Amino acid sequence: MALDDLRYQPTGGPSPEPPLRPGWLRWIAVAVAGLAAGSLLTFWWMSRAQPTTTTPASTTAADGGTTSNRPAPQPMPLPPLSASDSFLRDLVSVLSRHPTLARWLATPDLVRGATLAVVQIGDGRTPAGPLQALRPEIRVQVTGTDTGVVAAPSYRRWESAVSALTSIDPGDAAQVYVNVKPLLDEAYRELGYPGGNFDEAVTRAIRLLAETPAAPAAAVLLRRPAYFEYEDAALRSLRPVQKQFLLIGPDSQRQVLAWLRRFAAALDLPAA
Repeated sequence: MALDDLRYQPTGGPSPEPPLRPGWLRWIAVAVAGLAAGSLLTFWWMSRAQPTTTTPASTTAADGGTTSNRPAPQPMPLPPLSASDSFLRDLVSVLSRHPTLARWLATPDLVRGATLAVVQIGDGRTPAGPLQALRPEIRVQVTGTDTGVVAAPSYRRWESAVSALTSIDPGDAAQVYVNVKPLLDEAYRELGYPGGNFDEAVTRAIRLLAETPAAPAAAVLLRRPAYFEYEDAALRSLRPVQKQFLLIGPDSQRQVLAWLRRFAAALDLPAA
């Protein structure tokens, strides 16, 4: 089976002030207290519209046996799904200013695109369409002409995308997720999932990536017309998105999986 990203490209390489009287001290104390109260009210109002992480109070499940880490949705009006791009950009851009993330945020129909990408990953497909803005310009390279192991520079192609993901605190991302989940659920229903609980898609996608085996350092790629494929039959039988996940390199794999597990834990999702 073809690797979506494996295009063939072989390598080369003042005066003192008088003392204040007691009456003045009382008025100053009142003014300071008023300013503090006003500042707190302003912070509370602004935080209603910002995806700042808050530490939610532990909630007890119905059976009284477990507690939940999942943050409660912050009160904010949600726009219609088809007019949600600027809303989502404002929320996510607060979490990170990474340039690669900014490039993805500039694409249209963000909620639908993110939803489709997660569904495709969970189905084993490579989300080349919805995540086109993150795709590196350099194609994969091998050490030989027709066959060879992945050249070390190839693993660096995805460092920017991985850095963009890990620049976001997973807890902050979980707060944004629960804030916009009604939009994600709607987009999920549009894709033919009438239950509309996007948690299921996220769990499925994380589990599939976590099940990707580690590729041997000497795993050989064979040249095919316009793409490469693994020589090893076990690696060749992996799902397309798992093959692509191997090509980001073992270090990036570990970073992505560690981030995804912390994100899932913040949402109480049963991801591996």
